Amino acid sequence: MAGITEENLIVRTLSEHPFAATAAAGLAVLILTGGQLDQTSGIMWAVIAGLFILICFFAVWLHFKGKLSFKAKIFLIFAAGFALRLIYILYTDVGTRQNDIGVFEEGTYNLYHSGYILFVRDKLSIPDIDVTGAGQFYHPPFHYFVCALFLKIYELFLGGRHNYEALQILTLCYANVSAVLTYRILKLFDLDEDVLLPAAAVIAFFPEFILLSGSINNDSLSVMLTFLALYTAIRWYKDSAKNDLLISSFAAGLAMMTKLSAGLIAAPLAVLFLAKLIKAEGKGKLKVIGSAAIYGAVSVPLGIWFQIRNKVLYDVPLGYVLRSDNPYQDISRYPVWQRLFGLYPVPIEDFFMNLGSDGEQDYNTTIALIKSALFGEWNYRDSLAQALTGYFLLWVFVLLVLICLAGFVYVILTIRKRKSVTEEISMAVLFLAELVSYTAFALKYPHICSMNFRYTVPLIICGSLFAARIASCNDKMKLVFKVLAAAFAVLTCAFYICLMTYVKGEVQVVDITW
Repeated sequence: MAGITEENLIVRTLSEHPFAATAAAGLAVLILTGGQLDQTSGIMWAVIAGLFILICFFAVWLHFKGKLSFKAKIFLIFAAGFALRLIYILYTDVGTRQNDIGVFEEGTYNLYHSGYILFVRDKLSIPDIDVTGAGQFYHPPFHYFVCALFLKIYELFLGGRHNYEALQILTLCYANVSAVLTYRILKLFDLDEDVLLPAAAVIAFFPEFILLSGSINNDSLSVMLTFLALYTAIRWYKDSAKNDLLISSFAAGLAMMTKLSAGLIAAPLAVLFLAKLIKAEGKGKLKVIGSAAIYGAVSVPLGIWFQIRNKVLYDVPLGYVLRSDNPYQDISRYPVWQRLFGLYPVPIEDFFMNLGSDGEQDYNTTIALIKSALFGEWNYRDSLAQALTGYFLLWVFVLLVLICLAGFVYVILTIRKRKSVTEEISMAVLFLAELVSYTAFALKYPHICSMNFRYTVPLIICGSLFAARIASCNDKMKLVFKVLAAAFAVLTCAFYICLMTYVKGEVQVVDITW
C-alpha cells in the first residue's frame, strides 16, 4: 500500500483547533440533548453504537485512503475519549456522583455548590457573609460566575425554564480541554511517536477526566485553567513569547480564583523563571525579572483577592478549608505511620472507596489515591460488570503507577542527557509538590473524602511524562507500555459504559463502632 499522503482535512482542522472544536461539539450537544438523555429508553444505546460506528468507520476509511497518519491516530484516540466523556454526562444527572453539590431548588440558596451557583445567578454578586459558617461559599467565586452567566444566557432560549443538566456541558468541555492540554504538554518534551501514542491513550481515557466531565463543582474549571497556565508557561520558557506569558498569568490567577489549591502551580513556574534568569545575560536578566513582575502583578491579585477580602472583613484565615462533619468518614484515630504505610487487602468485592457507612474505611493515602483516580468516592460492589471490569482496571492502573514511579527515578538520574532539563525539573518539582500537598492535606483533615484524587489532578501530567520517558528506554519497555495503555483504555470504556446500567442496592448503614 502506498505511504501516508497529506493529512485528511477533518483531522488537520480539528487537530489544529481542538479548543474551538470542543466548544462547537459542546454547543451541538447542548442544543440536541440539553445535557441529558434517558438511558432506559434505548436512546443511549443508540448514541453509544452510533458514536462507536462513526469513529471506527472513519478510522477504517482513513486506513484505506492511506491517511491513517500519527496525527490521525491521535485525533481518533481523543475523539473516542471525548465520546466516552459525552456518553458519561448524558446518562449522569446533576445529582449523581457529585461532590458537595446539594439540590438545585429555585429560590433556595443552600450551602452547597448548587446554592452558590443559584445565588450568583440571581443576585449577580457574592454574599456579604462570614464564609466560615457558610458551607461551600468559602470557595473563590469564578466558577460560580461562569455557571451563573451560562445559565442566564441559556435560560433566555428556554423561555424562563430551568435545566441544570446543561451545566455538565461546561464541565464536559473543561475536561476535554484538560485532556488535550495534557497531551500538548507532553508534545513539548520531544518524545518519540512510539511512546506518545500509548501516553495519549492513557490521557484520553483517564477516568478522572470522565468524572470531571460530569462534576459541576469547581474542580473541572480549576484543573483546566491550571493546565493551561502550565502549558503556556513552558511554551514561554522555550520561545519567550509575551502572549504565552500573559495567557499563563491570567490562567493561573483565574485558576486560583476558582480554587485556591491551584496555587501549587507556583512551584514549577518558579523553576522556569529561575532557570530563565540564570541563563540570561546582561539586560536579559532585567527582562526576566520584568516578566516575573508582570506575571505576579496579573496572577496574584486575581488569585487571592477573595481570601484577602474575607480576611479583612471577617478575619477568615487565608487558607481556610471547610472541615467534614461526617462521623463515618472520620479516620483521625489512625496514626500517621498507618495512614502512610499501613496496608490492607483489596479483595475483588471490595476495591472501591470505602466511606465508612458500611463499617469499612479506607485510611491509607496511597491506596485511596489510586482507587479514587479510577472510581471517585463511589462503591459499585452491587454490579458484577463493575466488579470485574473495575478489578482488572485497578491492577492495570497499579502497574502503570509503578512504571510512572520508575520513570520519575529514571528522569532524575538521566536528566542531564536531554535538552529539556529545566522543563523536566519543573515537572519533577510539580510531582513532588502535588504529592506533599496531597499528603499534608489528607493528614491535616483526617476524613476519607480528603484523600480524593481530584485534589491532585496535575499528577496525570507528571505521570504521563515519566511513563513515556522510561518507556523510551528500549523496545521491551515500549511494548509493555503499549499493552498496558491499550488495556487501560479498553477497561475504562467497558467500566464507564456498563456504569450506565448500574443500579445501587440498598445500603446497609451500620452504627459507628470506632
